[in-house]
Amino acid sequence: MIAPLIAALLPFLLPAGATPQVAVTITSPPAGYAAFGQVSVAVEVKAAEPVRRVVFFVDDRQVGSVSAPPFKIVASLGDENVEHRFRVVATTASGVTGEATLLTPRIAVDQEVRFDLQQLYVSARENGQRVTDLKREDFKVIDGGEDQEITAFARGDIPFAAVVLVDSSISMQGEPLTAALAGAQAFLGGMRPLDEVKLIVYCDHTITATPFTSVPEVLEASLGSVTAHGGTALADHLYLGLKLLEQRQGRRVVVLLSDGVDSHSALSVSEVLFKARQSQALIYWIRLEDPKQVVEGEEELPPLFSAWHDKVWYRETVRTLRGAVQESGGTITKVHQPSEIGPAFRGILEELREQYVLGYYPRDLRHDGSWRKVKVKVERSGVRLLAREGYLDF
Repeated sequence: MIAPLIAALLPFLLPAGATPQVAVTITSPPAGYAAFGQVSVAVEVKAAEPVRRVVFFVDDRQVGSVSAPPFKIVASLGDENVEHRFRVVATTASGVTGEATLLTPRIAVDQEVRFDLQQLYVSARENGQRVTDLKREDFKVIDGGEDQEITAFARGDIPFAAVVLVDSSISMQGEPLTAALAGAQAFLGGMRPLDEVKLIVYCDHTITATPFTSVPEVLEASLGSVTAHGGTALADHLYLGLKLLEQRQGRRVVVLLSDGVDSHSALSVSEVLFKARQSQALIYWIRLEDPKQVVEGEEELPPLFSAWHDKVWYRETVRTLRGAVQESGGTITKVHQPSEIGPAFRGILEELREQYVLGYYPRDLRHDGSWRKVKVKVERSGVRLLAREGYLDF
């Protein structure tokens, strides 16, 4: 009741023609100091009437407001070394406003040094069996045509962040979908405490998507009501999976279950290939083989064409997807029967548990976005390696 009364009496208390003044002063952060991370933003407001609201802005984005003293908030600015513009607007009971601004500088740096550690996740096999006894000195890494010094080496159970994409289109109806969901559960059940997985079940749209979590029960709970329907938007969802992994640390993995026949995506597989090169994630494709599939030379063609795409388009789509998997250092596991899906999921998990990690600092990076080829060799006859074939030099 007091604030409205003062607002009503204020015109009679001020000299004729005078406008009530609102003085706003930003007391934190201090002027001239760089601001980043969690920052306390505080102001002092002097006014001839009660203050109704104080609104805080950082870089023209509202980050908070308060309606009573003390007038302060905590804003999250991130860790980048950049300038920030603070603006605070105070409004009194009668609607009079006042504001203050503050520009905080970036930290002056005479020289910035970039350390571009590259990590390669390498699988080794001999006569179809995994090789787990290789040492650092057995490997050679060639990047940009030059031998590189391997500065980090590890083997065994290294945590991973994975997106598991399960196709639930109409072609998966019945036993294939049941086996696919059981296989995904087997993969989730094999997680370790430091692993984290996001499960996405899709058709021509996303049916269900979980958060990233290390709790298998949370992921498995989303599988109970899944049914097969609709077309397949494979490229769209593979792109989504790669995009989501950009925010995760360490070893990043996509496990894709699909026959590779994309009927409804808005994106092309070529766009997905570029995103795969950016993300440097390992892509594992469990490919369901159609018994009616046509084989022309070495190209496997789905028995499908549509009003939008012909046989040539589908052939190029499958070829590009296969190339993206190979380039990433992942594998394609072909399954002909639903009963083979579960072992395929478990085989991928076993391979992840037995990979080698090679770390090195590439020489002569240009940071021009060009593609740098990488080759990993091993000094042991008969051993075949799987590793990422290159990366974009940003």
